[in-house]
Amino acid sequence: NEHVIRRELRTLPGDKFSRTLAMRSIRQIAQLGHFDAENIDFRPIQNPIDGTVDLKYGLVERANDQIEISGGWGYRMIVGTLGVRFSNFSIGNIFNKAAWRPLPSGDGQTLGLQARSNGKYYQSFNLNFVEPWLGGKKPNSLSVSAYLTKQTNGFKKTDDAYGEMKISG
Repeated sequence: NEHVIRRELRTLPGDKFSRTLAMRSIRQIAQLGHFDAENIDFRPIQNPIDGTVDLKYGLVERANDQIEISGGWGYRMIVGTLGVRFSNFSIGNIFNKAAWRPLPSGDGQTLGLQARSNGKYYQSFNLNFVEPWLGGKKPNSLSVSAYLTKQTNGFKKTDDAYGEMKISG
């Protein structure tokens, strides 16, 4: 979505042109990870009639979601992990059926899901969500995490559930 790009710009309409701020804007956009950093096409377009400069940022989107599949051996059994991370998620469109392609995206939020198990003795499920611009005005982030762990030693079953919320600015 356009607002994800605009909130990273340090060059605003009506401001005096600053090459330093334009370069900082390009770095900020590249650090998002949603665009191909090598193909950012920045062009200042001068208008000699009124003495203004228009700034054009040409961007090429790229996928930056991640999938994790891993396995290991420990305590005479195999432990497996499956996880996904969606880096350009949009929780605001979660109830918008038309936005699901395959998931609602475009707001720069992160959603991560992970499951780890060795069968009947150990299972762990993790969920995390990050909103990098809480409120949309300043880069104050909100991070919410929750997990559920089930573990047995052959005799007794234990369940642990935990959640965490963190706000930083």
